[in-house]
Order: sequence, then structure tokens, then C-alpha cells
Amino acid sequence: MNERKQRDEELSYIMKHKERMKAPKAAREKSLHAFQDGLKEAGDLQKTIQKRQKLHQLVIGSTATVAAAGIAGLLIFNTTFLQDEKPLDERDIIIGGGESREIQPEEHLVVQKPAIESDFSVEAVLDRPSFDHDDLNRMGGYPIFNNTFTAKLPSSWTVTEKREDGVHSVNMTGQNSESMKLLLFNETVSKDQFNDEIQKVTSQFEHMDQITLAPEVLIEELRFNNRVSFPHKEVFPFEIENARISVYIDEEAGRFIELYASQLFGYPFIYTAEFPLDNWDSSNLSWIFLTNLTVDTPFTIPGTVGAPHPEYGRSLEKSVVLMVGAMGYEQVDMKLFEVEELKMTGYLPRSTDVEKIEHQHFTEWRFTEPGVSNNSFYSFGKLKESFKIDQGKEIMFDAFNIDLAYEEDLGGGASRHYAYVSHMDEEFMDGHFQLFEQSGQWYYKHKHADREDYNGGVYFQRLDYFINSLEWH
Repeated sequence: MNERKQRDEELSYIMKHKERMKAPKAAREKSLHAFQDGLKEAGDLQKTIQKRQKLHQLVIGSTATVAAAGIAGLLIFNTTFLQDEKPLDERDIIIGGGESREIQPEEHLVVQKPAIESDFSVEAVLDRPSFDHDDLNRMGGYPIFNNTFTAKLPSSWTVTEKREDGVHSVNMTGQNSESMKLLLFNETVSKDQFNDEIQKVTSQFEHMDQITLAPEVLIEELRFNNRVSFPHKEVFPFEIENARISVYIDEEAGRFIELYASQLFGYPFIYTAEFPLDNWDSSNLSWIFLTNLTVDTPFTIPGTVGAPHPEYGRSLEKSVVLMVGAMGYEQVDMKLFEVEELKMTGYLPRSTDVEKIEHQHFTEWRFTEPGVSNNSFYSFGKLKESFKIDQGKEIMFDAFNIDLAYEEDLGGGASRHYAYVSHMDEEFMDGHFQLFEQSGQWYYKHKHADREDYNGGVYFQRLDYFINSLEWH
């Protein structure tokens, strides 16, 4: 497909659906800039339209040229990147396509009739069957990648995996000639090896027409057309900013093919899917698979572990994936926090503010974050000798001015766990305390949420991660 025609269609699609989709300003600007880059000779909108009309019947003159440009534009490694054998760094990957060299309009374009007459457009590619929670519930949960990830697939599908030369491949096949393949690369994989794998994958598509989708456009389409709660904040679990999403069509073989490339939970990956054109109902399986791909949490993202603490040997920083509530996931940048007087360390989100508070019977370290009211917090503390363990519930409720009438048994049988929740509009809050012993000393953890400004789900996960990461030195 003519690159300018594709950009025209993408811009047209965004403009026609901007009220319906409410696409973010950044997405609209990105697509507009891509369109304007392809028509630099136009000085204003009217000239742009005229220019586009003049080029309307121009198509790529050679299928081989289309394929070469598509392969070169899919994932380009600059000369510096290819000259050494240093470990792969996501900042070295250029997944934008063709930025390193501008092809002039007259260089490879000739006037002729299009080779494919069908409606292979951005709008047609996005027009797929919607799905809801009932559809997802009918699918099976498949553990993949050494049980690290869980994928949603039809229960009749077959999954096989193998690992060789630093590449973990997951092959998924359906009963009607559908297939999906996920290639996951070690964060230390060499650049040459990764580039070779890209060439192997893209060589299959040399004879096909191609469309590249802006990730933001696809994300807004998914949010609008599918009545589901996506587990990932940006709908997809992979890194969005530099993601490449390409769609191919092979009318002669009757096949519809997709390719995604980016970083997935810290791993460089290539995903391909192939479906029959005469079974369009299966075309949404890629979206279901990718949007609902989850990771076993807490998960430390490869390549994010920082230098060790000079005394304790623990990493000073790292990034982890945590759950949010019942089904959400988020990536959090962590830092090592030290309580010097306790000779203790644990991990907190990098943006955390810490306040030490002395109470009558215990010492509290309170954790809050910017943008969240101080009425919501989580904390850790050490009990003083005057603290009577058998009166722990009464002491903690009194110290934080919580009515004992708010107590509810939400601990699931956990020892010395005291939960509370108010059901009053003027004081709508919930939380819990739990006392625990470590090496003959007593400590506690506490989460408190004022649900008028914060529902507490995120702090619950942060608190558990901090407690589970504690080490005494």
C-alpha cells in the first residue's frame, strides 16, 4: 500500500472518529505529524489535500521494493548498534520504520493501477468482532514462558514451547488453521542475533501488502468497542511508545497476518498471528491474547536491577510488576529504604514520602505518595515494650481514632489481623492492622484508605510488597 495513502487513511480514521473515540491529544498529534512528514511540500491544509489528490493514483512500482522498504522499516538498527556485541538495550531498538533515510516521492513511485483492488485500509483492519467478559470466561488460561505468564486462548488450542540460542518461542495453533507465535528474547541477547530473527520473520511477508497502525489508535478502538475491564493501564502489557504494529494481507492465499514488536515485561519480543480471511470471527484473537496476557506477580523486570548497596548488598533500585485490586497490573519503580535504628531494609516505590511518628505504645513509619491525600496511607511499625499484645486491637484502633464498631472480620483467619470498614457517607474508609513477630520482636503493618480520594487497592499491594521484602541485617 502507498505509504501516503496509509497515512491519509489513518488521519481520516482519527478525524472521523475523534468524537466517538475521544482519542488523546498526543495520539492525534502523532498521526497528524506522520501525515505531514509525508507531504512536506504542502504549506497548509488546503495544499495538503491538493497534494494528496495528485498522489491518489500513485502506488509502489515494484512488489520487491515494497517488501524491502517494509523489512527495512520494521525494525532498524543503526550502524553503531550493529558494530558491537554489547547486550541488547531497549533504547538501542528503533521500531519506528524508515526514520534514518527519507525516500523522495519520485524515487520509487510510478503511475499504475493498484495491484490489489480490495479495501485494505486502517478502518477495515480495525473493524473486528467485539468481545466481552463472557467471551473471555469461555477461554482457557494457559501458563507459558516457564509459568511466568498466563495467556487467554480458546480451550481447543494447542500450545508448544521451546528454548534455544537465547530465544524462547511459544507456538499456539487452533483447529481452523489459526496460529500465533510469540518470540521472547533474553535481555542479554546480542544485537546481531535479534536482527537475524527479525529478518527471518519478515522474510515471510515479502510478497504481501502492509499497513502500520499507530498504537494509540488501536488502543482507543479497543477501549471503545469492547465491554471489558482491561488488566493493563495502557490496554496492552508491552511498552507502547516505541511499539510497532503491522498488518499484512495475502489475498492469493486467503490469509490475514499481524506482527507486533516491542518490550514485554522487560523482554524484547516479536509476536505474529495468522488467520484465514474467510473466518473473520477469529481475527480478534490477537487482541484478546495480547490485552489479557498477565504475569505472575510480584515480577522483577529484567535489566532494571541497579547497583548493590555498599553495606547490605541489596539492589538500590529495580522495577517490578504488581497487581492492582483483583485483576489490574502496574509497573512500579522501587528504591531500597533503610531503617537505620532497626538495621532493616525493604523496597518502596521511588516516589514514596516517609514520615516517622512516635505513638505511646509503638513507633510508626508512614508511607504516602504525591497526588494522594494524606488521609490515605500505609505504614510499618515496631511495638514498644509497653504494648500489650492481647490488647492489640484496642490499642491500634484507639491510636488512629477508629471506632471499634467499624471492625469487620476480613482477615481470612489470619492471626492478630484487625480489619475495619465504615459504611457512613461522612466517614467512608477502610483498612486493616496486622501484628507479626520477627526474631523475638513485635512489629505491625497497617493500610488505611479514605475512599473519597483513594480506594486503597494500590496501597494494599505496595504494603505487602514492602513487608515481604524486609530483611534484618
